[in-house]
Amino acid sequence: MRHVNKGQVIVREFVEADREALRKLFVASRDAAFSWAAVGAHKLEDFDVSTAGERILVAEHSCTPIGFASVWQDDSFLHNLFVHPHYQRCGVGRMLLAGCDRYFSAAPTLKCLKANDPAKRFYQSQGWRVCSEADGPEGPYVLMVRAGPNDSLSTNPG
Repeated sequence: MRHVNKGQVIVREFVEADREALRKLFVASRDAAFSWAAVGAHKLEDFDVSTAGERILVAEHSCTPIGFASVWQDDSFLHNLFVHPHYQRCGVGRMLLAGCDRYFSAAPTLKCLKANDPAKRFYQSQGWRVCSEADGPEGPYVLMVRAGPNDSLSTNPG
């Protein structure tokens, strides 16, 4: 983990010049987070497939992408949020979440793999709550929702 002053990180819109760096970041982050996956299971082109048609925000430090989030705007769905392993626990994920807020027109949702305990804890610390569980192609996941300050939610802590 590197020490990063939040003032040194900017969150901005994706530009095509970011693609190669984000492909590598996506693989490195998934390899680190999904320790149960086989070596080589994550491919550079997975980034392209996973973010197609989505709004992408990039967290940048010293002109280098260190994280990204992608949102499927039509459904207020946070599809991806990944921070390079060297920059985790520095506030970058919170900054990306805050940047996504303008793209949510309803209470946002996300899916998080049940096996990814650090991510579940992070989202819960940011006000997201589990509302259901299901199985997907990558394994069992929880569907999470973030209520606004005046919303009440019935959640299943599952």
